[in-house]
Amino acid sequence: GRSASQARQIIYGECRVGGTITQMQTTGTDNTKLCLFIVLSGHVINKLLRVRFNDTLLTAGTIASGTTVHVATNSTYTSGDNDNAFANDRLIRFTFHDGTQTAHDALARTTLGSSFVPDTHKFISCAYVYMEIIYDAEKLNSIPQISFDVQGKKVFDPRDDSTAYSTNPALCIRDYLTDTVYGIRAEAAEINDTTAGGGFGSAAATCAATVTLADNSSTQPTYVASGLTNFSASGEGVLEALLSSCGGNMSYTNGKFNLFVAAAQTPSLTVTDDDLLEAVAIRTSPPQGNVYNSVKTVFVDSTQSFKATDTPVFESSAFLAADTPSGEGTANYKKMLEIQLPFTVTHTAAQRLGRIALNQSRHTISATVMVGLNFLKAQPKDWVYVTNSRMGFSQKTFQILSMQLTPIGGSETPLLAVRLDLTETHADIYGFLYNAYGTPLAAATDLGLAHIKNIGSANIIDGS
Repeated sequence: GRSASQARQIIYGECRVGGTITQMQTTGTDNTKLCLFIVLSGHVINKLLRVRFNDTLLTAGTIASGTTVHVATNSTYTSGDNDNAFANDRLIRFTFHDGTQTAHDALARTTLGSSFVPDTHKFISCAYVYMEIIYDAEKLNSIPQISFDVQGKKVFDPRDDSTAYSTNPALCIRDYLTDTVYGIRAEAAEINDTTAGGGFGSAAATCAATVTLADNSSTQPTYVASGLTNFSASGEGVLEALLSSCGGNMSYTNGKFNLFVAAAQTPSLTVTDDDLLEAVAIRTSPPQGNVYNSVKTVFVDSTQSFKATDTPVFESSAFLAADTPSGEGTANYKKMLEIQLPFTVTHTAAQRLGRIALNQSRHTISATVMVGLNFLKAQPKDWVYVTNSRMGFSQKTFQILSMQLTPIGGSETPLLAVRLDLTETHADIYGFLYNAYGTPLAAATDLGLAHIKNIGSANIIDGS
C-alpha cells in the first residue's frame, strides 16, 4: 500500500509480506512505464524468495541482493505486441536490496535520473524492491496486488555466539528483547542465556529438537516462529504473538529475563507437609469455568500462499464424556477452545500447540502454599512436586505461577515465608504422538458453477 507515514515492518522467519510504496513515478513513451519503490522491512533481511502479482508467482530465478536486474519470464506477463516492452517482450523487471546497501539503486538512477534518485536515495537499513512495470492493455492494464515471500531478520544465538537467519522462536524473542531500535532494549546482562531451566539457550534447544510427523518418518523442529509485525506495535503484543509460536511463558527474576517454552520439566524441589508454614489453600475449579473439550487453531498456512486458515477441529471424546452429566446428551456440553497463532505457519505445529492448550485446560487444581526461605532457589514457571497427605497428593506436579516473600506469625514476632502460587500440570500434556495428527483442511477450490442462465427476471445458476 501507499502511505505518507507508515510504520516499518519487522519480519521474523519466512512469511509473505506486503510493503509500503514510498515513491511512484511514470516515465517512457506516453508514460507507459510505472516505477515503484517498495520497502519491505525496517531492518536487514536474509533473502527475498519470491514475488507475487496477485496470486501469480513471478518466474525470475534466484533473487540476489544488489545491482542484478531480475526479469519476470511468465508468459502471462510477456507481450510480443507491446512496442514498449523490455528485451524478449517482458513486461516486468526489478532489483532487490536486503538492507545492507550503501548506495542508490543503479537501475532506478538510469531510468529516472538523479533528480528522482539522488545519491542520498539509499534506504539505509531497510530492505526494498525497485520495480518497473510496462502498461499493457491486455496483460497489465492496472496495478496488481504485489506481495513478497521473504526470509526475515538474522538473530543472535547465545549457544555458539553466532548471528544467522533462524526461525527458532527463542532466538526471535531474544532478538526483540535486546534490539535497541524497535525492541525492548534489554541489555545483554539482563538475558538469561544459560542452558539451565529458564535460559534462552535451553529454550532454543527445545524449539530446535525434532518431532516425528504423521508418516512416522519425516520430522520438523518442535516450534518455529514466522511472521511479521511493525515498529508501532506494543512490545507486550509482539512478545505475546512470538510466545504463541512456542507455547511460551516469560518471567523477569533476579534482574534477568527467562523463557520457558511448552515442554515437560523434571522438578528438583518437593513441597511436603513438613515444609508447610500455613494451611494449604486449594482451588479445584478454574476461574470463569475455562475447561474445554475441543480445540481449533487459526494459523498462517505456508502451503496455501501464507493465508490464514484453520486446523481440523479436535474433539476429545474422553473430555466430552467427563463434562456430560449422567443420562444427558452430549450436544449441549461441547465447549471449544479457539487459539490464534499469528507466527505459526504449519498445520502440524498448530495442531500440537492446540492440543497442548486443550490438555492444560483440563488440569484445574491450583494451590497457594507458604514455605520456608529455602524455596527461594526456585523461580516462576519452574515445576515442583507437592506431596500432601490430606489432599492425597504424592509427588503431584505443579507449576509455580508466582512467588513472593510474605511475613507470617503476627505483628509482634513476624517471620518471613515464601508464598508460592501453583497450578496443576503434567508431563502428559506435551505427549503428542505422530498418529495424533488430523488431516489438514484442503485449500478452497473452484466451485464449478459452469453456467449462469437468464430466465425472465430470474438468474439461474446451473451447476451441471
